[in-house]
Amino acid sequence: MDLFHDNPMYQATRQMMNAFAKSAMRPIAAKHDREETMPWDLMKQAQGFGMTQTVALDGRKKLTGVDEDPDPKKPRTQARLSVVASEELAFGCAGIALALGGSGLACAPVARMGTDEQKDEFRKLLKGADDKGHIKVAAMALSEPATGSDISGLKTTAVRDGDHWVIRGSKQWITNGQSAAVYVVWAQTEPAAGRAGVRGFIVARGTPGLVPGKKETKLGIRASETAQVHFEDCRVHKDMMLGGGGQGGQGGQGGETAGGLADTKKMLDSTRPVVGSQAVGIARAAFEYLLERVQGGTLHGTPMASHQHIMFELAEMQMEITAARMLAHRAAWMADHHLDNVAEASMAKALGARVAQQVTTRAMVLLGEEALEPGHPVEKWYRDAKIYDIFEGTGQIQRRILAKHLTGHNPT
Repeated sequence: MDLFHDNPMYQATRQMMNAFAKSAMRPIAAKHDREETMPWDLMKQAQGFGMTQTVALDGRKKLTGVDEDPDPKKPRTQARLSVVASEELAFGCAGIALALGGSGLACAPVARMGTDEQKDEFRKLLKGADDKGHIKVAAMALSEPATGSDISGLKTTAVRDGDHWVIRGSKQWITNGQSAAVYVVWAQTEPAAGRAGVRGFIVARGTPGLVPGKKETKLGIRASETAQVHFEDCRVHKDMMLGGGGQGGQGGQGGETAGGLADTKKMLDSTRPVVGSQAVGIARAAFEYLLERVQGGTLHGTPMASHQHIMFELAEMQMEITAARMLAHRAAWMADHHLDNVAEASMAKALGARVAQQVTTRAMVLLGEEALEPGHPVEKWYRDAKIYDIFEGTGQIQRRILAKHLTGHNPT
């Protein structure tokens, strides 16, 4: 398995993203965290590097200058490049990293399930600037107030009416939910079909009945906008259903229809290693800050580095961070080689989240009162880390997926 440290392309990507994180993200991270604002100027700057918008649709060309081999049987590099870049950007600031990559959440299902015409329409909706002069962003509207991680229990419905679908319902905790120029909305098209009836729709901003809701105030990742989105008899043309116009759910017995719930879960298998890598980036940021302090600090008049309990804590952190990184790379490598990575993706996400929380908590303890001050970098990383055990499927959901993979049975 080729990790970035022995592959020139991954190494170059890591170096480029690390330089961007340190020079462009770190200096503004505290400001946007404090003000809970999107870094629009930086997002415009990053767009030129292919770090936002349609990179998920366009492959890796913007990032590396090289197109993927179109042969579906040959190994790809997109997943591995994504985990490399994601760790470095989250090392800079997790909230800003999510602001930069938030549109990718919506691009991913369009890239996986959309027709060529839908992809072209999606790109067109993201071109230019919005009425505030900001670059346009996209949002994936999946989560709901009553469903959380259970994506098979969606209450938002889509009812066929001639050549249109009428969408009704509300979404919550949606990245870019208030500002998006285009949404990918998940709705139940055929309640009797259960999971097989869930489908995705491309909905442009300004469509009658699409109502962006209130912006959420959050514990962490504050530079990334999170908001409610409401759909009040929102009419969407049948051509904007992912996987084809459809006649009802079309899920069949197994729910394997393109654009349905099965494809949605496969999409999450590809994004969870990226989320795990973001968590690793947060953990690494706290670890490196602490390591620098220990190397130059004293405790009770003696060098901190001479105290065994401190050095053992650092050793544990390094082991955990390295293990979480390796697992994320393993899951990404499997995705690039077209292998089933359901278990590895869930493990990468769950372990990354746990390591981020454990490392930031230990750093808070070792630094003492100073780390409790608002605006302290470790205090921010501590807050940012928590969400990684919640979004993209909670830690409990990942363990449930892994348990079923191991035994064939869902835990009750």
